[in-house]
Amino acid sequence: MRFLALGAVFLSLALAQTCQVQMTPPDYKELPVYMPQISLQVFPNALTQRGSFTVSASTTNPSATAWVRVRWNGGQLALKDVNWGTPGYSPPLQGPNRSQWVQGCPSVSTSTRELDDRDNGKHTFYAEALVYWREQWATFKCTTQQWNGSNWQTVTYNQNYQVYPSYTAPSYCQEVPNTRYWQVRSQVVSTSQTAYAYISWEQRAGTSYDAVLADLANRIVEDHKRATASMVAYAYAKEINDPVKSALAKVAQGYFYDCNWLGICQRADPAGEIKILTDVPSILTGLLYTGRLCGGFITFCFGAQNSRGADIGPKVEIKTFLMVKGWRHDYLLLDRLIPRKYYDPSDREYPGVPEEERNQVLQSCRLYKDTQEGRRCLALVETPTGIVPTLKALLMIDPMFQRGRQYP
Repeated sequence: MRFLALGAVFLSLALAQTCQVQMTPPDYKELPVYMPQISLQVFPNALTQRGSFTVSASTTNPSATAWVRVRWNGGQLALKDVNWGTPGYSPPLQGPNRSQWVQGCPSVSTSTRELDDRDNGKHTFYAEALVYWREQWATFKCTTQQWNGSNWQTVTYNQNYQVYPSYTAPSYCQEVPNTRYWQVRSQVVSTSQTAYAYISWEQRAGTSYDAVLADLANRIVEDHKRATASMVAYAYAKEINDPVKSALAKVAQGYFYDCNWLGICQRADPAGEIKILTDVPSILTGLLYTGRLCGGFITFCFGAQNSRGADIGPKVEIKTFLMVKGWRHDYLLLDRLIPRKYYDPSDREYPGVPEEERNQVLQSCRLYKDTQEGRRCLALVETPTGIVPTLKALLMIDPMFQRGRQYP
């Protein structure tokens, strides 16, 4: 059975071989004396706009390479891990006939499908190659002492050891003259490379202002089920509209979900901290919770609720700046208001705005919604987790919160 298994392995390698590697005995001078290594490059390493990764792999000795192939080796997204065959998820990289591998000879270069914000996260690519090299061996006469149960006796035997490029014979063995020979070796070598995709949500094709906000609200709740008390959120805003406001309120309060017929539920503890800085205190209605999450047939309480607001006076110039620290990813929402004078010809100030300035302002707004107040411009960025605490410090959230009039 062992020989059958080995035969199957070499048969599969032979079928995969696409390059003719020259190997001329007895010296096999076409082959290197060290095992070739494989390298893998993924460009760009970080994808920040809709586009593709370029994946390239090659070996240090193309003439000794039978084949090279690459595949997508899975991704770690915000809410789940995805691998080949994940239902509802199309892998970024596919070979001919929807195979996992893209193969080349003696190197390979390919591109992934176009990625968008649904692919945000860490992606791993894997490459392997079948390579050949040569080693020089020789026959050695070895003399050792062995215990036979009553005394030591001298044992002499012949054994083959590698002599080049490395010398592997033990000290008690002597090389037999004129016995050196070259031996061909082959092995599949492999390596992996990780790349990152963090594409802003407004770049999604065919989306709308309201659809992006609905997706964010859903993501906040789903992320909170995993992050629970480790989730924190900070808002610096004049208003927070639904459905995002309702999602933040739910996260701040905590909740039970997926209850079975016995009344046993999953529990999402309140977010660790939610702070809202505003000059319009009315937006805080329904957002602030202090206390604990309590529930059950026999009531138990869990997780401290810590959602507070502060009136910092008329200093907020932007519409909404929301920062949420999630389980694996952080979310940054910027919702600003562009006055009508920049885009509405019927506005009496429209002619007074320089065209260059007007174009610059409007071109920076990819996703928008026109309202009576003006054009609401949305930008939503997903990043690796950890940036929110840094921004909190840079924006001096805590000092501003302490100076303002606090609620509750």
